[in-house]
Amino acid sequence: MQANQVNHKMIVLGRESRELTQSGLSRITKIAQGTLSKIEAGILSCPVDLLQKISNALEYPVSFFYMTSPLHGIGTESHHHLYRKRAAIPSKTIKRIEADINIKRIHLENMLSSFDIDCEKSIPFLDPQEFDSDIERIAGSLRSYWNIPSGPIENLTELIEQAGGIVILHDFGSDRVDATSLKITGLPPLFFVNKNLPGDRLRFTLAHELGHVVMHSIPHPNVENEADRFAAEFLMPAADIGHMLSRIDLAKAAKLKPYWKTSMAAIIYRAHELGKITQNQYRYLFYQLSASGYKTSEPKNLDIKKEIPSVHSAMLDFLRDDLGYSQEDLMRLFNIFQRDFSKHYLQSTDSGRLRVVK
Repeated sequence: MQANQVNHKMIVLGRESRELTQSGLSRITKIAQGTLSKIEAGILSCPVDLLQKISNALEYPVSFFYMTSPLHGIGTESHHHLYRKRAAIPSKTIKRIEADINIKRIHLENMLSSFDIDCEKSIPFLDPQEFDSDIERIAGSLRSYWNIPSGPIENLTELIEQAGGIVILHDFGSDRVDATSLKITGLPPLFFVNKNLPGDRLRFTLAHELGHVVMHSIPHPNVENEADRFAAEFLMPAADIGHMLSRIDLAKAAKLKPYWKTSMAAIIYRAHELGKITQNQYRYLFYQLSASGYKTSEPKNLDIKKEIPSVHSAMLDFLRDDLGYSQEDLMRLFNIFQRDFSKHYLQSTDSGRLRVVK
């Protein structure tokens, strides 16, 4: 596609990011749906006057629709499935989330052109077939590769960033989705995690997505189970936690939570997974969790401090403070207006610990 040609896929992306149907956009712009359908399909080119109407309706600058970066769909080898996606989530919400992630990923690509990220480690690909599908051995291998000592991981977000990943606390606009991750050639691994997750759930979710990035290049029916197994062993290695799980009850799970920085529910599930409690004991403990109200919200005095990513905000800080980008410059770089800039970037104020160089 030529640089001066409207990208019909960006029209679809912009529309879906606003949760609009094609007929809905047609009504707002007064463009016949047949014409709009052909433009979105790439059959008709988009005249300047119609593009301006679309731009006004979707609240994106005209330049947004000329961007040519490839788009990636959820559930592909590049873009992993939404984690803990509830069955009731509407299709238009899924499309909006996919569009938002693609747009924010394009912003990152634009920023990364000014950076080299210097890190001593990397996030390797460890093919389960080469490990005889022993997912737990893969988790242990990564801990060894990253020189993680036995016991709990102090800060998982920091580990991933030190290995070249970029973690983003993202507003999915829904509490029905916890995370997704992207592994795209030429880009660092990207981890989008729901910013509203409590600290313990955020860590397990991030470990789950790390499992996808480490193990999965081609989607298959068992990827979610494998990622959960990876997360459990990576955060709570059987050799380290096993002896602590005998005679587990709610009080003991509550005592172990601040040490392992995982939820009481995850600790109880781990005890069952490792054969430390029977199926009946497991069911009873989860009944107790539910009866106590802990299945949806565990005791506040046991809250795990949320890990705050630093690399993404450090990149923004560098563009602003070192390269002299104003807010208006950043909006032009990202091809967005104030509405979207405020939504995605005005809360990014944390300074980074990872060295980011021009």
